Amino acid sequence: MTGSAFRPLAGIRVLDFTRVLSGPYATMQLAELGADVVKVEMPGTGDETRAWGPPFVDESSAYFHAVNQGKRSMVLDLADPGTRETAEELIRRSDVVVENFRPGVADRLGIGPRRVAELAPHVVYASISGFGSNGPMAGHAGTEVVVEAESGLMSITGLPGGEPVRFGVAMIDIATGLSAVNGLLAALVERSRTGRGRHVEVSLYATAVSAMGTLIASESAGGGAPRAWGSAHPSIVPYRAFSTRDGHLVVGATNDAMFTRLTKALDLQAELSRPEWAGNAGRVAGRDAIEDVLGRALAVMHSADALGRLRDHGVLAAPVLGVGEAARSAQTAALGLVTEDDGLLLARSPLSANGTRRLGRAPALGGHTDEILAELTEDSHASQ
Repeated sequence: MTGSAFRPLAGIRVLDFTRVLSGPYATMQLAELGADVVKVEMPGTGDETRAWGPPFVDESSAYFHAVNQGKRSMVLDLADPGTRETAEELIRRSDVVVENFRPGVADRLGIGPRRVAELAPHVVYASISGFGSNGPMAGHAGTEVVVEAESGLMSITGLPGGEPVRFGVAMIDIATGLSAVNGLLAALVERSRTGRGRHVEVSLYATAVSAMGTLIASESAGGGAPRAWGSAHPSIVPYRAFSTRDGHLVVGATNDAMFTRLTKALDLQAELSRPEWAGNAGRVAGRDAIEDVLGRALAVMHSADALGRLRDHGVLAAPVLGVGEAARSAQTAALGLVTEDDGLLLARSPLSANGTRRLGRAPALGGHTDEILAELTEDSHASQ
């Protein structure tokens, strides 16, 4: 782990009007990079994911804690005209504003990108939505599962011939949050040259379509309609999970030399060293036969034995771990990817090994309202 602290956003204030996952995940990344993130929530209920339990910790769901670490929470009813002056003052004193309302809602609340640009031209503004602000679906609700379905991702996820399956975790939300961070950081760099902010738009749908770039290119080049492959790969054989005597093991050979090493590691030269399988195209054509041989061999082996032999021969292999096992693994600990807060395990950003901030659990609803309002008053007096 890098010895020096990595806080490139120290001194940057982020006004966070987001809720659920993509937006909160994005602003949490900014907090870990040193930004002061003020999460604005509805009085009484706050971000609805506070209620997405059990399990609950400190009256909020574990889900909420996972993506709202290191922020300050204040309550403000944006629909109440009486709060407009406070919201506008918060905007003026911020560097970044992030929202993930449906297109048009932020405008109706008086915190849309045009109004913010009028109030504070220096502010970098990010809008996160399901389908973007243009096109026939711009006004539609776009949650993770909806976008997975509409984008085609769900049609390629799951077992061959089975029902469509959603990701086990909301990866499109997460990836969209990271895309928003990319855009915000780029806009902050631009602001350092121009002095002016910019409106950055990202959507779950754009993220999902972009993520399928290799499949889109393959289909357009005559590769056939993409489909679900389970844990396998459409263009590499072998490259999937296999059952062992005591679990499951992922095994992959991404080039010809590695496939030869695999046959030696598992003593399968006689069964797998056919001339037609020497190249990847031939192995893809012989998928069923190759996977049958490997499946029968691995089924009678213990995972640890097979894993050791494969890794000793430089073959891609990994045990299929549970989430808890991975969170507590030696590799996770070495990279500082998970921190413990009084028994609650909280995943950090992928940049954590670089010395980013260690964040605590999420704030109580409105826990910093008085503090933030006092800061506004102090700043106002100081400027007079």
